[in-house]
Amino acid sequence: MEHSQERSRRVRLLSWVVGLSCLFMFFALLFTLAGVLLSQREGTRRERCEYNLAQLYRATSEYVDSCGFYPPAFSCDSDGRKLHSWRVLLLPYLGESELYAQIRLDEPWDSEWNSQFWSQTPLVYRCASMPDHSGKGFQGTTSDEKCAFSCVVGDNTLFPSDGSSLAPDLVVDGSSNTIMYVERKSPCNWMDPNADLTKEHVIAENGKPVAERVDFGSWHGLGENVLLCDGSTRFLSEKIDDSVLELLLGVDDSAAVETETESSDDVETVSTPENGVE
Repeated sequence: MEHSQERSRRVRLLSWVVGLSCLFMFFALLFTLAGVLLSQREGTRRERCEYNLAQLYRATSEYVDSCGFYPPAFSCDSDGRKLHSWRVLLLPYLGESELYAQIRLDEPWDSEWNSQFWSQTPLVYRCASMPDHSGKGFQGTTSDEKCAFSCVVGDNTLFPSDGSSLAPDLVVDGSSNTIMYVERKSPCNWMDPNADLTKEHVIAENGKPVAERVDFGSWHGLGENVLLCDGSTRFLSEKIDDSVLELLLGVDDSAAVETETESSDDVETVSTPENGVE
């Protein structure tokens, strides 16, 4: 009798062990699948940002063909007052002619009339990975601040800080070695001519630990997408060296640009005009 009870207890114990093991394996498989799905979803979002940058390249190229020079970082009135961002100037080349026609270009971006368009951020300027809530050290998107792309303003960049425009032949370092637009970690108002990142700020943030960066970066993890002047999209490592980044931002540094970028493992080419956008 005792032997039978002991055997019964062992059977029940074994059943519990097997049941718990199966349950553990089930949850482990569930978490693994969830991780794979999240990774795939983020990969799709990153590809969407690459596509958006490709669209910005096409629009900028059409602007250059039409005007003979790159768009300025911002437009100004006769008194030198900033009016509109480069993002507004590109609207006709992005299939947004109707929106462009409604904006009063002779009034500042924040005039009573123009402020009604703040919430109409074109999809090409957005990133699906940006959070819609603020947290420690970063700002979430709002109805008026959803833009995820910026030019880099400063001396020896494609976008001089005085709002002047550069002709393509002034990009001495070569179009494949010069950054046109970058992703940004913090959203901004797409019409704001004061919202773009400065070269000094980008370099300063690149030197900080990733968790402490507020503006330069992305929500894709491990780095950010940038667009070069030849139309290629690259994913810069979050560990890219300051000197390499500064060379990529400059339009006329030296022949060292090619040497630095070719020898660096910090830069990954993901699309070119020849192979299209993945």
